[in-house]
Amino acid sequence: MKSLELQTFLTGLRSRLLFMALLGMLPLLAFVIFTALPGPQKALQDAEPPLLASAMQAAPGSQKATETAVRAPDAGLPADAGLRLSRDAVTLSAQRPLGQSIMLILALAALGLLMARWASEKFILAPLRRLDPAREPAGPDADVSKESAQDAPAFAPPSHALHQVADAMPQIAWVMQADGQHTYFNQGWTAYSGLALDESLGHGWTRLLHQEDSLAVSRHREQASQRGDVYEVEHRIRRADGVYRWMLSRALPLTDANGQKSQWLGTFTDIDDLKQAAALQEKSLSIIRIAGKVAHLGGWTIEMPEKILTWSDENCLIHDLPPGYQPSLEEGINYFLPEHQAMVARYVEACAQDGTPYEFVLPKMTAKGRRIWVRSIGEAVRDADGQIIRLQGAFQDISEQKAAEERMQALEVRLVTTLKTITDGFCLLDTDWNFTFVNGQAETMIQRRREDILGKNIWQEFPEIVGTPMELEYRKAALEQRTIHFETLYPSLNTWFEIHVYPSDTGVAIYFQNVTQRHLDQAQLRLLETAVSRLNDIVIITSAKPLNGRVPEIVFVNDAFERYTGYSRAEAIGNTPKLLFGPKSQGEGLARIQAALKNWEPVRAEVISYTKGGDELWLEIDIAPLTDEAGTFTHWVSVQRDITERKRQREEIISLNSALEERVQLRTSQMKVANTELASFSYSVSHDLRSPLNTIHAFSHLLIKSEGDRISPKGHHYLSRIIAAAKQMGELIDGLLTLAHLSREQFKCEPVNLSATARESVRDCLEQEPERKSQAEVHIQDGLSACGDSRLLSAVMHNLIGNAWKFTSRQPLARIEVGSHLDADGDTVFFVRDNGAGFDMAFAHKLFGTFERLHSPGEFSGSGIGLATVKRIIERHGGRVWAQSQPNEGATFYFTLGRMMESVT
Repeated sequence: MKSLELQTFLTGLRSRLLFMALLGMLPLLAFVIFTALPGPQKALQDAEPPLLASAMQAAPGSQKATETAVRAPDAGLPADAGLRLSRDAVTLSAQRPLGQSIMLILALAALGLLMARWASEKFILAPLRRLDPAREPAGPDADVSKESAQDAPAFAPPSHALHQVADAMPQIAWVMQADGQHTYFNQGWTAYSGLALDESLGHGWTRLLHQEDSLAVSRHREQASQRGDVYEVEHRIRRADGVYRWMLSRALPLTDANGQKSQWLGTFTDIDDLKQAAALQEKSLSIIRIAGKVAHLGGWTIEMPEKILTWSDENCLIHDLPPGYQPSLEEGINYFLPEHQAMVARYVEACAQDGTPYEFVLPKMTAKGRRIWVRSIGEAVRDADGQIIRLQGAFQDISEQKAAEERMQALEVRLVTTLKTITDGFCLLDTDWNFTFVNGQAETMIQRRREDILGKNIWQEFPEIVGTPMELEYRKAALEQRTIHFETLYPSLNTWFEIHVYPSDTGVAIYFQNVTQRHLDQAQLRLLETAVSRLNDIVIITSAKPLNGRVPEIVFVNDAFERYTGYSRAEAIGNTPKLLFGPKSQGEGLARIQAALKNWEPVRAEVISYTKGGDELWLEIDIAPLTDEAGTFTHWVSVQRDITERKRQREEIISLNSALEERVQLRTSQMKVANTELASFSYSVSHDLRSPLNTIHAFSHLLIKSEGDRISPKGHHYLSRIIAAAKQMGELIDGLLTLAHLSREQFKCEPVNLSATARESVRDCLEQEPERKSQAEVHIQDGLSACGDSRLLSAVMHNLIGNAWKFTSRQPLARIEVGSHLDADGDTVFFVRDNGAGFDMAFAHKLFGTFERLHSPGEFSGSGIGLATVKRIIERHGGRVWAQSQPNEGATFYFTLGRMMESVT
C-alpha cells in the first residue's frame, strides 16, 4: 500500500496492538501479585465486596465488554476500560513494602512491552508490508515524506488481510467519505442489519437509525468534525428482525494532505444488554428505597476503631432528623430512654469487642420528643485477619405494630373475661383434640371440672361420644375448615345441645347451649298443632302486635281454614284476617271485635267472611288474647265455626214470623199452583220427554239387530253413543222426577233400620257388578237406626253407597265402611267411608249442587243428581250433610238427622 493514510493506519494499528498487549499483561501482573503475596488478598477482601458483587449481578455483560475493549480499543468503549481490574490489583499491592512491589511491577511491565512489540512486528506489521513491498519503510517508526503523501490517493481500499482483521472484530466497522457516501462495512454489519453490502454502501447506516436519535448523532458528528477528534454517542439502530438495539458509536475523522476531512472511520458496539442491566439495577435500587420507606427500616454503620456512626436517610427520618444527618455514637445511644442507655451501650461494646450479634426491641425518643418503638439488630464485620473493622445493622420503627399488639392484648383480656362469664358453654380444642380452654358454664353443662380435662384428649375423656354424630361433625369441621352447626342428644346426660363448631389453624372452638327445654316445648307444640289441625272449626292465631299499626298478622291456620276458605297456609301466614273480608263484612260483629282488640278482651261475634272464590261464609268467631309468663300479651287465638246454613235458616224463620198469617195463605195458594205445575211438569217429563227417548233407544237397538252386519265399525260406534246418550238423558229425567217428588210427597216419620238399608244397597251393587265380589270389603255397623221417611233414607243410603262403590272401582281392593259416632254436642253422625278416588276439598262447596260433577264422565259415569238428592232429603229431616276427602285417598260422607228424629229413636 502506497498511501499516506494506509501507512498512518498501520502505524496506529501497531500502537494500538502494543497498548492492547500492555492491557492484557497488566491483569496478569495483578493476578501474579495477588496470588503470590498475602497482602493484596487481604486488601481485596476488605475492599467493599457487596458493591462489587452487586455491580457484577447488575451488569452480567460487563466482563465481556471489558474483554472487547482490551482486544479492540477502537470499538468505542472508554480507553481505560481494560485497566480497571489491573488498577485495583496494583492499588491493592501497594499495601506490601513499597520497594518490593515497585520493582516487581516494573520488571513485569517491561517484559510485557517487549513481548507485545515483538509480536506486533512479526505477526501483524510484517505480513501487511509484504502485501505492498514497493513501499516498505525503513523501520517500524520510519517517517513518511510529504512528497509520497501528496502522490498517494486519499484512501485505498483495505486489503484482504485487513478485511479479515475487521471481520474478526466483535464490533461493526464502517468507512464513510466526507460527502456521506459509505465505502466499507465489515461482515458484522451485514449480519446485524440483514442488508446486502451493495445496498448498505448505497444508502449507509443512517436510514436504520432511530428517528429520535438522528438529531443527536448529527450534532456530535458536526462537533467532532469541527474539533477534528473522535466523536462518541449512544443511539439505537434497527436490527434485521426490526428490533432497535442500543449502540455505542465511535468515529474518527481522517484528513488528506491539505488538512481537509476526507474520510470517517467508525465502529458500533452493541451495549443494549448493558443499558437494560443498568435500568434494571436502578429499578431494583428504587424498589429497595421504597421498601425501606414502607417498612420504616433504616440502616447504620459504626467504623472501627474510630467508632464513627453513620445513619441512612430513612434512619434519620425515623428519628425526625433531616436526611444526611450524622450523629455521634453517644448521641445515637442517647435517643434511647435513660433507663435503657447503659444496656444498649453494653450491646454495642460486646459486639465491637467480641463480635457478639444482638437484637432487641426498646422504646426511643426522637429529636422532636416523639416516643417510638424500634427493633434494633447489629453485627460485626471482620477483615481477612479476623479483626472487627465495622459494626453494621438496622433500626425498624415498629410503633404501629407495638400499638396493635397492645390493642390485641387488651382485646384478648376482654375476650377471655367475656367467654368466662357468658351463659353458654365454650371450649377450645387444639389440633390434637386436647382441651386448651373451658369456661365456667361449660363445666356446669358437661358436669366436669376444667382442671380435670384441660390438656387432655376429648375422645379419651368422653368416650361415649366416639362414633356419634357429635364426633363426626367435629371432625368434619376440622377437615373441611368450615363452620358446622347442629343439634344432638347427649345420652349420658339425657340433654339436647345446640352446637356451633368454628375451625381454625390451631384447632376448633366449640360453642354449645342446652336446648333440652326447647325440644320439649317443640314436641308439645307439634302435638297441639296436630290436634288443632284435626278440628272441624277454623283456628287462626295472630300476633299481638298489629301489622302496619292496625291489623295483627296471621302466624298460624289449621287445616279447616284451608278447607272452608280455599286459601292455602302460604297465602294466609304473614297476611292479616282482612284477607277474608268483603263488601258485607262491616257490621255490628266486626265493630265488637275491633273494640275488644283495643281493650285486650275476649269477644264472640258473628261476621260475614268470604272464601277465595268469593262465596259468602257466615262465621261465629270466638277471639281470646294469649299472654306469656310475664303477663305480656303475645298473640290472639280465634276459633271460627261455619254457621252459614244456620244463619240462613234463622233469617228465614225471622222473615216468616214477621208476616206469618199472610204468608201462610200466600204460601198455600202458591203451593197449590206449584204442585199443579209440578204435577204437569212431571207428567210431561214422564210421557212427553221419555217417549222420544224410548223411541231413540228402541230403534237404535233394532237398527243394530237388523242391519248390524252392514253397518261399519264407525257406525256401530255412533249408535252406541246415541244409546248411551239416551240412557243418560233417561237417568237425568229420573233424577229430576225424584227431586220433584221429594218436594211434593208427604213426609212420614217412622223408625228406619239403616244397617239393613245399607246391606240392601250393597246387594244391588253386587248384582250389577258380580265380578267385583272378591275385590271389595264392605263393613256395615250393626244397629244403625234412625227416625224418618224410610223411602227417603233408603235413597240416601243408596246414593252414598252407590257413589262409594263407583269411585272404588279402580282400586285393587275396595274398602267401604258404614257406621256412626257421637259428636261433641251428643248428636249421632252417620258416615259412609271408602278408599276410592277422593276429591280436592277446595271444590267441596260444589259437591251437593244439582248436575255438579268433580270428575269427568270419561273417568266415572253419573248424572250429578245423586248428592243433590241426598242433601235435599237430609235437610227435610232437619239435619246436615258434609264430606272430607283427599285426592286418591278416599272420601267420607257424614250426615245427621234432626234432634226430633233422634228423640223418636
